[in-house]
Amino acid sequence: MKHDPQAIQRVLVLTFFLNLLAAGAKLGVGLWTSALSLTADGLDTLFDSLANVIGVIGVRLGSRPPDEEHPYGHRKFETVAALIIASLLFVTAWELATGAVERLLERPTPVVNRWSVAALAFSALVQGCTGWWEIRQGRRLQSEVLVADGRHAITSIYVSGAVLLGLGLVRLGYPWADPLVALLVAGIIAKIGVETVLENLPPLVDQAPLPTAEIGQVVSQVTGVESYHRIRSRGTPDNVAVDLHVRVDPRLPMQAANAIADEVRRRLLELPGVTDVTVHVEAAREPESATHITQAVKLAGEELGVAIHEIWVQQAEDGIDLHLHVGVDPNLTLAQAHALADRLEQVIRERLPQVRTVSTHIETAVPEILPTAGVSRGLQERVEQVVQEAVERIPGICEPHHVQVRQVEGRLFVSLEALVDGELPVSEAHELSTRLQEQIRQALPNVGEVLVHLEPAGEHV
Repeated sequence: MKHDPQAIQRVLVLTFFLNLLAAGAKLGVGLWTSALSLTADGLDTLFDSLANVIGVIGVRLGSRPPDEEHPYGHRKFETVAALIIASLLFVTAWELATGAVERLLERPTPVVNRWSVAALAFSALVQGCTGWWEIRQGRRLQSEVLVADGRHAITSIYVSGAVLLGLGLVRLGYPWADPLVALLVAGIIAKIGVETVLENLPPLVDQAPLPTAEIGQVVSQVTGVESYHRIRSRGTPDNVAVDLHVRVDPRLPMQAANAIADEVRRRLLELPGVTDVTVHVEAAREPESATHITQAVKLAGEELGVAIHEIWVQQAEDGIDLHLHVGVDPNLTLAQAHALADRLEQVIRERLPQVRTVSTHIETAVPEILPTAGVSRGLQERVEQVVQEAVERIPGICEPHHVQVRQVEGRLFVSLEALVDGELPVSEAHELSTRLQEQIRQALPNVGEVLVHLEPAGEHV
C-alpha cells in the first residue's frame, strides 16, 4: 500500500490515547507506592504519548505536495519528527538514570502491593498490543514514524517485565533492586533512541537508498541506451528520487531520444519506493580525436590568457599524453609563469579525464604589435646567403624566396618561403622546416625567431 498520511495520523491519534491510558495506570501506582522503576516505566509511556503528537505534526507537514521551495516534497519532515522522538528518548533515559543513582545513594524502601502488579500487567498488555498493531500499520502504510514509535511501544513488555522482577526483589527485602531496574529501563530507552537515529539519519544526509548497480541494470535493458553515468538517488526507502544521464545515438531525432528517456523513466518508476525520476539525455560521444583534444586545450589556454602552439597528442596504454608549448607574458617572473603553466595543466586534466600527463614548455608571447626596423643591404644579403646554404644542405627543400629580415628589440626576425614536394606528409614537412630553422639559428646567433613557410613545388609561380 502507498504512503497514506491521513491513515497514519489516525493510527497515531488512537495510539496516543492508548499510551495515555497505560501511562496513567503506571504513574498513578508508581507515585503512590514510591516505586521509582514503576514511575520510570510510566514516564516512558507518557513520552510515548507526546511522541505520538509530534508524529502527527510531522506526518501532516510531510504530506504537503511539492512546491518551489521544496521541489522533492516534504517527506523529510516526517523523518525529522522521528529524530525528535529519539531526542525525547535520550532525555527520558538521562532523567531516569540520574534519578536511579540518587535512589541508590538514599536507599528508601518502596511499597509493593497487588496494585503495582496490576498496573504493570495492564500497561504491558495495552502497550504490547498497541506496538504490534502500530508496527504492522507502519509497514503497510510505509511510514517510518509508525514503525519507530511501534518498536518503542513493543519494548514496554520487556520493560514492564524487568520492573516486575525488580519489585519482586524489593518485596523479598532487596530495596536496591528498584533503582537498578530503573537504570536498566533507562538503558533500554537509550538503545531505542540510538536505533531510531540510525534508521532515520540516512535520508537527511542524502545517503543513496537504492544501489547504483540496481538502477543501472534496469537502464541497460532499455533499447536505444548506449551508455549511462552519474546515477544518483536520494530520499527515504519509500520515497526515492532518482536522476541519471543516458547517452543515445547522436543521429537520432529529438522525438526518438525523448521516447528512450520516457521508457527509462517508466521502468525506474516501477522499482519499489521510487516516486520521482529525472533523465538527462546526451548524445553518445564519438571516438576520441586529436582535434577535439586540441580545441579543448586551446580554449583552456585562451581562458587563462596564454598562447598555445606545437601541441602533440600521443596515445599511451593507460591514457593520453600531451606535449605543448605555452607562450606567456614576457614581463612575468619565472615563478609566475610556472604557476600559470601548472594551472593550465590542472584545468586540462579536469576537462579531459582521459589525459594522463601534460608536459608544457614555457615560452614568451608578445601580445602587442612590436616596432621593427629594417636592416642594411649587406646584412640582408648575408642572411639570404645563410638561408641558401642551409637549404642546399637539406635534401627535400629547394628554391628559398621572399626572405625578409627585420630587427625586433635588437634581435633579428627572419621569415622565408621554400618549396617542397606537395605529396609529402605534413609531419615530414614539419621536420624539414624545423631542421632549416635550427641551421639558420646556428649560423646567425643573434636571430630571435625564424619562421619558415613551405609551399608545394607544383603550385609555386
